[in-house]
Amino acid sequence: MTPALELSSIEGGYEPGLPILRGASLAVAPGEIVALLGPNGAGKSTLVKAAAGLVPIWSGQVFLNGRDITRTPAHRMVQEGLGFVPQTENIFANLSVLENLQLAAALVPKDRRGELSKMFALFPDLERLRKLPAGRLSGGQRQMLAVARALVASPSVLMLDEPSAGLSPKLIGVVFERLQAVREAGVTILLVEQNVKAALAIADRAAVLVEGRERLVGAAADLAQDPRLAGLYLGAGLEAA
Repeated sequence: MTPALELSSIEGGYEPGLPILRGASLAVAPGEIVALLGPNGAGKSTLVKAAAGLVPIWSGQVFLNGRDITRTPAHRMVQEGLGFVPQTENIFANLSVLENLQLAAALVPKDRRGELSKMFALFPDLERLRKLPAGRLSGGQRQMLAVARALVASPSVLMLDEPSAGLSPKLIGVVFERLQAVREAGVTILLVEQNVKAALAIADRAAVLVEGRERLVGAAADLAQDPRLAGLYLGAGLEAA
């Protein structure tokens, strides 16, 4: 089966000669939720930003449903079918909820747009607050709006960078529950997370990134019980862990 998203031997970073990604590879099957885990500075956010065209890739390739999108400009990724929800600055605070969604829809042809009614069905809070300025939403509601904005473009794969950041445990549960519903609607998800327990609870598989390269990959349920996971977070090598 062709992966929905495949990152092959990715090397890159923000400054020439200062690599953050050192040959990272990862494959996400259609319909999966894969959690990308690892300690601070491991390169998790850099990897998804590189896939989204926001960080230079020096070598390696990115494939979306078998198509090479490695050199695709960031502003073209939405047309290719790759959605990305950054950790911050992922909504327009001065626009209403509805205006945020309408603006996102305007970026793609009509035949590629997800119906706004479907977004409101998936995120009922947003329909209730559709006329409210997005800057007045709660943290959890903002994240749901950011996800809905990405889904309006009908991506086949959705990448999210730390969607639980700054949220209470209750709101994390609500947002992650909605992500499961997104997957059930047919969207493949790659999720960067620092909340290991919450991520492993909804993921099918997980990969642990350390120093710019995947060190441990497996079923989420297995990794949740694997003592090597904690060792990698604490800086131990894989064998020592």
